[in-house]
Amino acid sequence: MTVVLKFSDFAKLGRKLRQDDPEDLGVPTQTRLREAVDAGRDSDAKELTDYTISETKSLHDLMCDWVWDLLSRIAERHGEDEMYEILRGSQSTWMLKRTWKAFLSMTIEERLQVSAEMMRAHHCGPEQDGSATIVEEDDCYRIEMDPCGSGGRMRRGDEFDGTPSRLGPPYNFGATEKAHDWSFGQKGVPYYCVHCAVNELLPMEWGGHPLWVTDYDPDASKPCAWRFYKTAEAIPEKYYTRAGRKKPEPGQGRY
Repeated sequence: MTVVLKFSDFAKLGRKLRQDDPEDLGVPTQTRLREAVDAGRDSDAKELTDYTISETKSLHDLMCDWVWDLLSRIAERHGEDEMYEILRGSQSTWMLKRTWKAFLSMTIEERLQVSAEMMRAHHCGPEQDGSATIVEEDDCYRIEMDPCGSGGRMRRGDEFDGTPSRLGPPYNFGATEKAHDWSFGQKGVPYYCVHCAVNELLPMEWGGHPLWVTDYDPDASKPCAWRFYKTAEAIPEKYYTRAGRKKPEPGQGRY
């Protein structure tokens, strides 16, 4: 059976939308893509490949915006120190502790591969298709995102969707009012982006070293990057200092 794609430019969303018959709307786009490839319908396959970007991006972006909004409301009502405690509590129980244990069993190259997969799914890059630049340096691997698909996109504004920076109206999401150990030692860090600082801080508390570090730039037009150092000894002291900690002696800690 030949499946006829029912795509249209949907003005209400400003992009293409699958407008299949109701009984077909629940069929995954990946299934339609495989069918197109198997049938040799190259143009349909390419169109479906492009469509998967916008199809997955909408919910992804909604969740990111929602998280930043929630953190802003918590900080406004209870203070940003309490916001941080709630954020770190969440990260330490359901996300980072699982990641920390898993990463300790991996090589640095495997950590890089897993993280690159995550960033591809994170809609990084100017086209928000998951593109990132991976660079090997003498002492580390660097994943550079220009922008990252969450904090970077929200700080800059979304050119893909034509929406403004979340730091201004109509969003007016919050940022740190003063420098903290949990905000890269900087004032003005978006509450959403604080989670990347916590990604470093908690592993330092548990094992002495961060599993990776974030190159955060207050200039939203600049790319963000994650660095995966090949050895714990190679991690520069500055990443410990900004978190209010001292680097362990060589051979100490877990990395």
